[in-house]
Amino acid sequence: MGQPIHVQHVVLSLQPGGLENGVVNVVNGLSPEGFRSSVCCLKFGGEFVSRLKSGVAVEEMGWRKGNDLGLPFRLARLFRRTRPDVVHTRNAESFYYGFLGAKLAGIKHVVHSEHGRTFNDRQIRFLVQRWFSAYTSALFSVSEQLKNDLVAHVGLTADRIQVLHNGVDLDRFAGTGRDEARRLLGAAEGEVLVGSVGRLVPVKNYPLLLSAFATLDLPQLALILVGEGPERGALEAQARELGIAGRVRFLGHRDDVTALMPGLDVFVLPSFSEGMSNTLLEAMAASLPCVASAVGGNPEIVSHGKTGYLFPSGDSEALAGSLRTLCTDAVLRASLGAAGRQETEREYSLGAMIRRYEKLYRSLYDGKGGAT
Repeated sequence: MGQPIHVQHVVLSLQPGGLENGVVNVVNGLSPEGFRSSVCCLKFGGEFVSRLKSGVAVEEMGWRKGNDLGLPFRLARLFRRTRPDVVHTRNAESFYYGFLGAKLAGIKHVVHSEHGRTFNDRQIRFLVQRWFSAYTSALFSVSEQLKNDLVAHVGLTADRIQVLHNGVDLDRFAGTGRDEARRLLGAAEGEVLVGSVGRLVPVKNYPLLLSAFATLDLPQLALILVGEGPERGALEAQARELGIAGRVRFLGHRDDVTALMPGLDVFVLPSFSEGMSNTLLEAMAASLPCVASAVGGNPEIVSHGKTGYLFPSGDSEALAGSLRTLCTDAVLRASLGAAGRQETEREYSLGAMIRRYEKLYRSLYDGKGGAT
């Protein structure tokens, strides 16, 4: 194509989250000579709109929960006006509506990607996804495990699904030093900080982390939880009941996460389900040893015993054991953290991710993606 390829990204919103962070990184990182991006939010924009580079149009469709039979037609009108070359939908709900809107508007190329899900949908939704997927130009997941789940649960064909791993902006972790980060976190001298970053929602399984932390009889230990969500009140109550409220700090939503990360000593991700966690990659980029549940893409990121530890999902005792090992051995923390940083530099840089996306989009127009 002579003109830049116009990619319109369809998401639920640009509220803070791993998927949404990835969208911002892709939109901002694609070569301006080869690509033009716009974003369609099915619900509303959200806080990450301000992170998009200048000139990126954001459309809000105002969808609220429940079946919105008019939404595909509103999307079709939008696509006829904006004329994207590629409509890229992410995760199931944006796929259902975005695919229909694109086809009604005569858009030739729909790319769909899966970034993490629980696979508790009704079978009829899996049937719809299988049907729609047969008419997309490209399908990909962000981890091998998620690809396997799509094959097993949704019934998609393995050879139709590519895997494009997420990437992290390594330069974002070159600014704030450890001393400044610990000052921002309010860390006391000699305090060992265990931390996690994420929305306070059930899938993140923070009750397990609090339970495991409560068994650690290490007075120098503190737990930092960065993020906001509907579970905060229940988690604060649990911390009080466990007698650890004075050692747990709920920081709420923060815009300076990358500045805070270097101040931690250990990063934890106890989720029930993950796709390819951006936060886990960012923790490794910040040279932190990581303890993560062995779900989704986590085992593809964390090398057990080399860059951190994996534990069976829901196993409080195993989580506590890994934390105890790391929190009592500063030399081990430094070694695993350095190995994690090297791994992100080698496999998960933002530049490498952007090049993978550019190659995928271009393939639709060079004969490799079925396009002419």
